Amino acid sequence: MIKYFLYYIPVISIGMLVGSLQSCESANSQNPYPKTDAIALSTTVDTNIIRTDSNQREELDTIPPKIPKPAETSPEGLQRLIKAYPNFGLKATENELIWKDGTKMVYDDGKEKDFRNLLNSPDLEDQLASMEYPMGETEPPKRGEDPGRVRFEPFFFKMYGKTKEEVRENLVQVTWMPKTYGNKLWVTKINGVNKKIEAISKELDELKHLHKYLENPGGTFNWRKIAGTDRMSMHSFGMTIDINVSYSNYWRWAIKGGDDEGKKIIVFKNRIPWEIVKIFEKHGFIWGGKWYHYDTMHFEYRPELIR
Repeated sequence: MIKYFLYYIPVISIGMLVGSLQSCESANSQNPYPKTDAIALSTTVDTNIIRTDSNQREELDTIPPKIPKPAETSPEGLQRLIKAYPNFGLKATENELIWKDGTKMVYDDGKEKDFRNLLNSPDLEDQLASMEYPMGETEPPKRGEDPGRVRFEPFFFKMYGKTKEEVRENLVQVTWMPKTYGNKLWVTKINGVNKKIEAISKELDELKHLHKYLENPGGTFNWRKIAGTDRMSMHSFGMTIDINVSYSNYWRWAIKGGDDEGKKIIVFKNRIPWEIVKIFEKHGFIWGGKWYHYDTMHFEYRPELIR
């Protein structure tokens, strides 16, 4: 009698389980897997099949779950652009920067470039990764060190405007050091550059020992080419400022002719105090005095290069 009872236990168990499943299905024909039904949660998995062989043994076949593929990661340089310019809704793939309107820009064109081609035909990777911008006080730059001079022009045309007229639509006037000088300067409001210039101006206005380097600023917006090149000056976009030319040094004043190959020996000269440089860097501007081809009056809004 005991043997007879034990023999039918598996059959009874299976019958009860199947009956429970059928009850759940009929009671919930529109939603066969209700979250509130504990039995349904524990038994109703699409990939589980219950079957009984001739020996009345129960076997559960389960299809292994799919392992999700790791998310694609974009290059570190593209991530820096996205973080530096949050108002543009930029996105990235493995090798593209994608703008909100769907415009795509290739990050790495796969081409090796010498100094001339880095300046004249860069891609976005060259702009971000070819030369690291050093923060704070540094030694005079060595030959080949021009962090920030490599610029992928389509990026700036897209961001600030392709023509003088387009750029002008976003220019606003700021007062440079209102307590001391009160110069009127035209700068772009894109990326809040005007607010950053005002904040820098306010801070410098309180530092009287620096005022002589800051009076009569050399200029901001000026749609033009860089002297001796076919490349656009960043002044064309209203996001740069040249401070007092009288205390500035420029590499073209130090040598005769150009240096497209980056091979000429240029003696570094500078009279701009580090205190001024650090204040500009704090607000996302790089300094032309950290270039081998130096331009010590020049400050340019390039937050993607600021670490």
